[in-house]
Amino acid sequence: MLSIKRLGAAALALVSLTALAACGGGSSSGDGGATSLSVGVPGIPPVFVNLMAYVAESKGYFKEGGVTVTLRPLPTGADVGRAIQSKELDGGVIGTSGAVALRASGGNVVAILGNENPSFLIASSDPKVTDCASLKGKTVAVDGAGAPKALSVNQMIGSCGLTPADITTVNVGGPQSVDAMIAGQVDTAVLHPDELAAVNEKAQAHEVVALAKVDPTSHYTMLVTRQDELGDGGKRPAWVKAVAAIHKAITFINDPANADEVSQIAATMTKRSPEISKVALGQFVGINFWPTDAGLTRDRVDHAVEAQVKAGNVPADKAPTYEDFVDLTVFDEALGK
Repeated sequence: MLSIKRLGAAALALVSLTALAACGGGSSSGDGGATSLSVGVPGIPPVFVNLMAYVAESKGYFKEGGVTVTLRPLPTGADVGRAIQSKELDGGVIGTSGAVALRASGGNVVAILGNENPSFLIASSDPKVTDCASLKGKTVAVDGAGAPKALSVNQMIGSCGLTPADITTVNVGGPQSVDAMIAGQVDTAVLHPDELAAVNEKAQAHEVVALAKVDPTSHYTMLVTRQDELGDGGKRPAWVKAVAAIHKAITFINDPANADEVSQIAATMTKRSPEISKVALGQFVGINFWPTDAGLTRDRVDHAVEAQVKAGNVPADKAPTYEDFVDLTVFDEALGK
């Protein structure tokens, strides 16, 4: 059985991406079925949404399923999306809003698994910022232009009638937002629950507005690949095995009896303490962050597309349809349906 590799350093990941592009991606078995995949994950270090893949790796579920998965951290979901489209990666986890924008701009990405409930929130250490309306005129730290945190801001501030013109955003990277807030470089940022907990270990910040509370039908992230990879001569067999392994990992994550072990895996992945990871894990599991189904219900995906059109990020005539954008057959096959 092939071994699983994890490349945690950005420089090594980029070198490996170049090598992968040069040799044409993952290998195939003798019968033509692909047995290896390169999968991009957002954040250096990776953010919490990637826990399902790292648990599958740590527990040996990929290996047991007969597929080698190389997890490759990149700074943001936007970087992952670009690497997928340029064929430097076979697939990866990207924000749904970013996936919609990529598809609308001509990318051939298709979603095969999803995390529906968003964990984005705007937090601030400014005591005067107490609600959405008080964000007017503020500078808000995000991950990067076109990246998931940046795209989520408009949805959150829109809940109280604010527009992008009412705030200023500054790109500081994904996990780097925590360090920027602790250092006092910014006082307001888009964070995840584990990141807010990390800020509050050394500083003091509070939640101002959370996307899940103001937009309960929103959709958070997608595991995507290129549509051609699922056809004849592509890597569909490997993707089916990988999704089956990830589903097994999700079942393990959602079991409270495994909280200590999962928190340790999360701590190793995010470089945060096991204590922070365990607190955050409870919050994520509490919102059904890792669903036991495909996590790609039509109403949520359609809503995500409509939100991007309404925000002006995607032209209406270029917006992807559910049928073009989502492939549920990989999940169904992975679960033997």
